[in-house]
Amino acid sequence: MNSRFASLSRIPSFMPLAAATLMLGVAMSFTAPYLSLFGVEQAGMTPLRLGLFMTLIAASGVGASAWAGKWSDRHGHHRTLLLAALIAAALGFVCLCFVRDYRLLLVIGVLFLGAGGSAISLVFSFGRAALLVKDEAERAFATASLRTVLSVAWVFGPSVGALVLAASGFYGLFLFAAASFAACGAIIWRMHEAPGGAMHSAPTHVAGDPASPLEVTTVTEPETPVPHPALATPTPQRLIWRAIAALTLLGLAANATMIVLPLYVVHGLQGTRIDVSIMLGLGAFLEIPMMLALGARGAQLTKSRWLAASAAVHMAYFIGVAAVNSVNVLIPMQALNAFVVAVTSCLGMVYIQDLMPRAPGAATALFFNSARVGSILSGVLSGLLVAGVGYKGTFLFCGCLALGALILFADPPWTKMYRGTRAWWENR
Repeated sequence: MNSRFASLSRIPSFMPLAAATLMLGVAMSFTAPYLSLFGVEQAGMTPLRLGLFMTLIAASGVGASAWAGKWSDRHGHHRTLLLAALIAAALGFVCLCFVRDYRLLLVIGVLFLGAGGSAISLVFSFGRAALLVKDEAERAFATASLRTVLSVAWVFGPSVGALVLAASGFYGLFLFAAASFAACGAIIWRMHEAPGGAMHSAPTHVAGDPASPLEVTTVTEPETPVPHPALATPTPQRLIWRAIAALTLLGLAANATMIVLPLYVVHGLQGTRIDVSIMLGLGAFLEIPMMLALGARGAQLTKSRWLAASAAVHMAYFIGVAAVNSVNVLIPMQALNAFVVAVTSCLGMVYIQDLMPRAPGAATALFFNSARVGSILSGVLSGLLVAGVGYKGTFLFCGCLALGALILFADPPWTKMYRGTRAWWENR
């Protein structure tokens, strides 16, 4: 393994690309947790307005990523779009330093922050086009290493953001973010796409995509072999859609948590922004060894049971968050959330691919689209819930979403249970 990591440093442009990925990850990780706080404390947004603001940013990011991926695949100019996205992100955060009008903030969120959010996916597609590698195995390892760099950024990024915020307020935080995006752009500007790069191999989704803020993946997406049609056993469609619906519910709950949790800690429990950074950083730190362990043993695990267990843990997590009234108790509870993210990130996609062995590409797209749908819906839903039932009620509702995912994954034999219960009652 050490020799493989050493070989990465000898790949032309890998080290600059890793530095650019780190700068991009830090910029997004130390601003994402505090954007909701900015909306409430500086722009005076109500929970509903904040939810709409976050939803439009997520929807804009999904649309920009999809359009940029198709355009770059068709024309091959990954670098140009990546630079445009980085410039848009930098301009967006500069504008946030001065603008407080809600309507202008919506425009900035859609045109600049959403468009800038596509930089995460574009930096990976640019990497595939810029890195000269010997074979696809080396390319996959290089991509996985870049994703690890992104995960590392989420370990300390929220803490850096909290320190900057405490020292210079949102003005300094957003200027720091703009400078980080600009530094990333300066590195990319000095790089060029290699003639032998993979021009038409932009990934459908990568870790850190704005559609899924809590996802920090370090495991390479496996290439599921397509079995011979005669050997492939068709899977009932109901199982596929039950799994997709369950993953959508978990993604919806996770994204709503990213929006509501910082507000709850600071305004509901009278905690500090440092507490928020510790919670998010601890969760990201614990996810990495969990993902590595699950990735190493993924082939031997019963994925449906592990996904059902993650839904049960998620439900317990939300009930616990609603029940406790101390930040000191919430911090270690992030281990539960880290377990959920690790299981769904490592095993969720492979489980869908196992259910659709003849169409691994379509299975991968379905898996990541479930996260995108959850991201888009979470903004408005979290705003409505906080306004209607408060923070604790919102977390309990998220617990209900996790319960729904648990039932969908477990797929209980309701008819058999009903008949057994009826027979027992009649025999009494």
